[in-house]
Amino acid sequence: MAEEEVVEEKKKGGKGLIIALIVLIVLLLVGVGALAYLLLGASSEEGGASSDTEVHASAEHGEIEEVSHAKDYSPKYKQFEAPGPEAVPLYFVMDKFVVNFNGEGKAKFLAVDLQFLSYYPQVVGPNGEMENLRPILKNDIQRLLRNQTFSQLDTAEGPDHLRAEILKVVHKVLEAHNIYPDLVEDVYMTRFVMQ
Repeated sequence: MAEEEVVEEKKKGGKGLIIALIVLIVLLLVGVGALAYLLLGASSEEGGASSDTEVHASAEHGEIEEVSHAKDYSPKYKQFEAPGPEAVPLYFVMDKFVVNFNGEGKAKFLAVDLQFLSYYPQVVGPNGEMENLRPILKNDIQRLLRNQTFSQLDTAEGPDHLRAEILKVVHKVLEAHNIYPDLVEDVYMTRFVMQ
């Protein structure tokens, strides 16, 4: 009979330990779930704020500033409705340029495809100002391309220098037609071939 009492005590002690472990595991799972909810809830609130506007924080002062693509410029230029902070970049695509250039015996033709970046649809959109200036832009850019030399372009910084020169030409044309030049922010070469 003494053996039966010892076996019953071991069974009761084992059940208590199992119950204690189950309670501990449940509490641990509840804690992890609550922590995950708080972390995911906080990140979704932050994500919701950034989906409407771009926000940048200053590392020096802890200030938060909203990035706007709107430009402030003189009233002497044509005024366009400013894009909102959620505006996406728009591109004005020029026809393919293939010109004879000074290839210095190594190449005869220069082929370039260009896209101009702006946040103002009134400037680069399908019926925008640059569409009206397309013949002038094409003429002036072709003149610039014809005056290039192989040795200028066949360096690591040659294509980037050409991009900067093309952007200067475009800014000059825009300014001559009372359009604030910096509304066209950059130019990208999607093709650059010397042959």
